[in-house]
Amino acid sequence: MLKQVRTIEIDGEIWFVASDVAKILGYAKPGNAVKTHCKLKGTLKQGIPTKGGTQDIVLINEPNIYRLIIKSKLPSAEKFEAWVFEEVVPSIRKKGFYGKIDRTQLPNFIERYRDNYHKLPSDHFSVISEMFARLYIELEKVGYIIPDKGLDGKQLMPDISVGRGFAKFLRDNNSEFFDTHKTYMHSFPDSRRDVEANMYHIDVLPMFIRYINEVWIIQNAAKYFKKRDPVALDYLPKLLE
Repeated sequence: MLKQVRTIEIDGEIWFVASDVAKILGYAKPGNAVKTHCKLKGTLKQGIPTKGGTQDIVLINEPNIYRLIIKSKLPSAEKFEAWVFEEVVPSIRKKGFYGKIDRTQLPNFIERYRDNYHKLPSDHFSVISEMFARLYIELEKVGYIIPDKGLDGKQLMPDISVGRGFAKFLRDNNSEFFDTHKTYMHSFPDSRRDVEANMYHIDVLPMFIRYINEVWIIQNAAKYFKKRDPVALDYLPKLLE
């Protein structure tokens, strides 16, 4: 059920994606069920990421959840009610999210991108920063948002193998930019020490985008997310279509 019911907390109140709830409760026409059984006061529209991009989705509050449960004819409706109000709601109120990963926090790379941007010459880009930005954008297109931290509690971020992989990609494609990288000291928002990271001239950026889309996502993405956030594995095939 975790994958099927999306929730959003707005001003301290938990809202549920109406169509998710209606489908689980066996309604053949979720939209009609919401209009028929839910009170308008307890519904609203909110833009949220989906597989088709950001869309306005109808949300319902807790009282409307009860209304749909009561009208449902599925034997499992009672089990669904127990799950929502004994597990999901208490967890969100206690931790601010349900599950093992907090998906309400912006990924750390956004702050790092800003903090490290001034370190680069205006005609260069960072391999680490650009890689994560590109990956974030591509996955967002298919409805997955990279969380700040994975199952292990560590922040999600690419490692130095990205730089090595891109260098090999340039060499294998006989690029004139092979071995032309420079380095800068990449800093983090926590107490972690700075690391030496590669940067390239912006003329190399088209090749880097090719490397991310044609090599890294195909060869490394599944392995990268498998231990950190398996939910991403459901969305990666969309990137390969």
